[in-house]
Amino acid sequence: MVFMESGQEKPKALLIGVAIFFTASVLRAPITSLGALSLSVQADLGLSAAAMGLLTTLPLLIFAASSALMSAVSDKFGKKRVVSAGMGMVVLGIVLRSYGGDGGLFGGTVALGAGISAGNVLLPAIIKECFPLRIGAMTALYTTTMSIFAGGFAGACSPLMDALGEWRMVLVLIAPLACVAAILWLISSVSGNRHGPMSGAKEVVRAPSEGTLRVFHPRILRQPLTWWITLQFGLQSILFYCTVAWLPSILAARGISGGAVALCVALFPLMGIPCTMFLPPLAQRMRSQRGLGVGIGVLCTVGVALLWWAPTDGWAVFAVGFFGLSLGAPFCLCMFYLGYRTVNADDAARLSGIVQTLGYLMAAVGPTCLGLIYDLYSSWGMAFGLLFILACGLILSGWKTGSGMISQDR
Repeated sequence: MVFMESGQEKPKALLIGVAIFFTASVLRAPITSLGALSLSVQADLGLSAAAMGLLTTLPLLIFAASSALMSAVSDKFGKKRVVSAGMGMVVLGIVLRSYGGDGGLFGGTVALGAGISAGNVLLPAIIKECFPLRIGAMTALYTTTMSIFAGGFAGACSPLMDALGEWRMVLVLIAPLACVAAILWLISSVSGNRHGPMSGAKEVVRAPSEGTLRVFHPRILRQPLTWWITLQFGLQSILFYCTVAWLPSILAARGISGGAVALCVALFPLMGIPCTMFLPPLAQRMRSQRGLGVGIGVLCTVGVALLWWAPTDGWAVFAVGFFGLSLGAPFCLCMFYLGYRTVNADDAARLSGIVQTLGYLMAAVGPTCLGLIYDLYSSWGMAFGLLFILACGLILSGWKTGSGMISQDR
């Protein structure tokens, strides 16, 4: 991890780096842990399959509904304060979800989804503002942390359930991480106001507030690069969440054994970690990322084909691993672009809000549409045809997002 050059600024940069780490640790773990314990939660509360399906999709809908709002609110109150408040909402949501009964289960999921959205949208902007020369390295830090905690905590849920004896106590274990993140961002916002910006980060001169929140900034919306990054993010989100939702059913229909299916389900979200670690710093060293984006799209397309073709347990494990590895790349590349393709941190937040609002909306409807296609044709063949077309779209969007900047003169 690289921090600022001045000795006086190293403690400030370290504080922000640690805050980014703790924030990233709770951006997916509250969602994946509920998925890992879904059978216990459903049996204990007597929920229908439809209710559990809604509970799984609800965070994505909240991401879509609140992402653009987060960038607008940060313009008014400051990025660090908004992330601190968001982490506080995550703590409240986790507690409500565990101990608030049926109403708290859904209300808490809404609260933690909105809180997570603050971190989703504003971490790329904070990295742009505080680490402008190390966007790749810091993007790698937070995307890798997010993936490790998401997969690791989900994998630990079963032994933790055996040890603690109740799903509520397992889910609430994530709350202290969010609490630490909220405190660190609050301290950072106070110290930042007292001492001014760190070296290497340009201080943004804000226009006087007009008293209104601009959710979708017209200047950002008018630029084609915004829509190409949004398409890239949306396509990888659809592919990821469709695979998470339907992978067991797809593999079972192919005749894959139960043990191999369980291994594949655990393997898929973890395989993207090498990409999150190494791809953003590599991308920052390149003059153009077009070849990288196209190559990633090709690998994702091959991954879809391998997953559909896999005839045996061994091939299924290989195909899921290959697809998980390749699909981790466009996600972290999009997160990198949010800071790298913008001139300042405010534009990074605005672009992030637009991209994640529309991208997560696409992700939320994707699994449902795939299920409807399966119900219509009683086969996964047509569904995989759609996934293959979407993966091919990553080739085009990878080329289009591989160069250019979000300009300030429109």
